[in-house]
Amino acid sequence: MADRYETIVKDRLNMYFLLDSSCSMYGVKMQQLNDAMQNLKVIEAEAKNEGVDVIIRVIEFGNSEEASWYVGTPDLGINIKEFKWENLESGNNRPTASAIEMVTNAIDWKYLGERVLKPFVMLVSNGGCTEGKPKYTKACQHLVSKHGEKVIRAAIALDGSSIAELEAFASKDIELNKPMVYNPKDASDIIKLIRWVDTVELRAGDETPMGKNQQTGNALPDPGRWIP
Repeated sequence: MADRYETIVKDRLNMYFLLDSSCSMYGVKMQQLNDAMQNLKVIEAEAKNEGVDVIIRVIEFGNSEEASWYVGTPDLGINIKEFKWENLESGNNRPTASAIEMVTNAIDWKYLGERVLKPFVMLVSNGGCTEGKPKYTKACQHLVSKHGEKVIRAAIALDGSSIAELEAFASKDIELNKPMVYNPKDASDIIKLIRWVDTVELRAGDETPMGKNQQTGNALPDPGRWIP
């Protein structure tokens, strides 16, 4: 009889967003980014339908010499049901490597939950890392060597982005055989990418828990495309 009252443990999808808030993001680009994050709650209904808890964490890089946590912490994210976005403002630098190192160290299985789908990390940027290529390359290599196929990595390339840098960060789409670097037209395209990854992960359920199949193999629906 006691089993009837035990807590049901849901699958959990941890989503990490690394967001460029450098000075070159000022204006339209920052507005698009903020609009996309304001509309992130569109994935809540899908998560509810699939019985999955979606946990959000955000790291910003650009308002100081190092990246910093903007939403959540390594050990505690925000459930999509309680998520509210406060707009970012543009700063000066673009310490992308610092952000990647932060998320690499933050993805610790003891903080992710009991039943964990593959964490999803999205990098959004519109330029090259101001900390230098060697530090950026080292950060990407550390992320891949530590987490490899257990984490899905996608990148949003806004105008001015260093495509080579983003490709070094991103996972590869198996079907298209290309890094998951996405070229959006506007904020709605960013949301479509997030919903695409989110939906594939949620519906995959037990087929993609931690440590199993890497990429979805599903091409992104139009509009929007992976960068050739």
